[in-house]
Amino acid sequence: MRNLSIIVFILALLNTLESLSIDLYLPAFPLMAQIFQTDIGHIQISISIFFAGFAIGQLLWGPLSDKKGRKPILYIGLILFIIGAVAIYFTTNIFVLWGMRFLQAFGGSAGIVIGRAIVIDLYDKEKAVTIFSKQSQISGIAPIVAPLLGSVFLRFWGWNSAFGFLSILGALTLLLVIKYIPETNSRITSPDTAVDETKLKDQLKQIISNKDFIANTVIGSIAFASLIIYISNAPLLFMEIHGFSSEVFSFIFAFNSLALIFAAFITPKLIRRIKDTKILLAATVLLVSTNGLHFFISAYHLPVSLEISMLFLSLIAIGLLFPITTGHALSPFKEGRGTAAALMGFTQLMITFLMSGLVGFLESKSIMPMIITRILLGIIAMGFACKIYYKKKEMA
Repeated sequence: MRNLSIIVFILALLNTLESLSIDLYLPAFPLMAQIFQTDIGHIQISISIFFAGFAIGQLLWGPLSDKKGRKPILYIGLILFIIGAVAIYFTTNIFVLWGMRFLQAFGGSAGIVIGRAIVIDLYDKEKAVTIFSKQSQISGIAPIVAPLLGSVFLRFWGWNSAFGFLSILGALTLLLVIKYIPETNSRITSPDTAVDETKLKDQLKQIISNKDFIANTVIGSIAFASLIIYISNAPLLFMEIHGFSSEVFSFIFAFNSLALIFAAFITPKLIRRIKDTKILLAATVLLVSTNGLHFFISAYHLPVSLEISMLFLSLIAIGLLFPITTGHALSPFKEGRGTAAALMGFTQLMITFLMSGLVGFLESKSIMPMIITRILLGIIAMGFACKIYYKKKEMA
């Protein structure tokens, strides 16, 4: 097998394309609203459309990678991502922006879903959680760097330079995938394991009837939705409500993103000492608690430093949930891992699309819809985490 460090880095780079595609152009929202002759709300819709494209794409790419192989599907997805980024670079039409954001996400989703499947193809559950954590440490750099880099692009080369950068990075990632990523789908490398349509349908039924898959997918989806609701509303919170400049916003955003890297760093160490079901439950409790405190801080107009602190702690909780729920959701399946990863990704993105859209609709210059939605989502996640914890405790 190829060098593990190179493979982990490339898979993390595939994840990074997603977060960069979201975070890199956030500082440009006010200017884009002027150039596209619209308001920030319509620019913000491009994020929701991005998630819709990501969700739908994963439903296609996962099963296709089970049937046709991981690498060919990765090639197609990355090429579509590059086409979308290049098209956005040259447009000033809001409808073209929306359409190409959908295409960009539709293609880029292949990297996320197939990257997860490759890890599960190669490693057992405990090792997979460690690998997912390592990926998160690498890809977690993106939310720190992206707004700062986006501010530099905006100042010196204009709003569309961010998408020029994404097209170049997508092309580089494609070259690395071609050179270094092995084909891990045994059905492709071993013709005797080829599968027909009937077997694929049976695998799908097995996946959606697995209670561990459902519970961990719901928790992981809520964690992702909570993260993206924060990201999409961060410009409103810090630039519109608190009046910070795009540069200050970028530094605050970068600081909070350190929480994700810290969580990814400590997760492998924690699971060696504490049962992962306890970590899962504790993380959901932390998510609910910090969002609850954020509500009171915002309601009573307490210092913004406290608001930033609560957001930081909530992102630690989210960072703990990502690798554990992904590893637990996908590890039960020896076959159909691409399909399982696709269903997990689709659920994450659709819940995110619906919740972020709802918050955007209710927003009206207030941050309260964001906070309340994150509280309610956290309570649901905590309920599922309790079920997992007590089920494992009874089985012990």
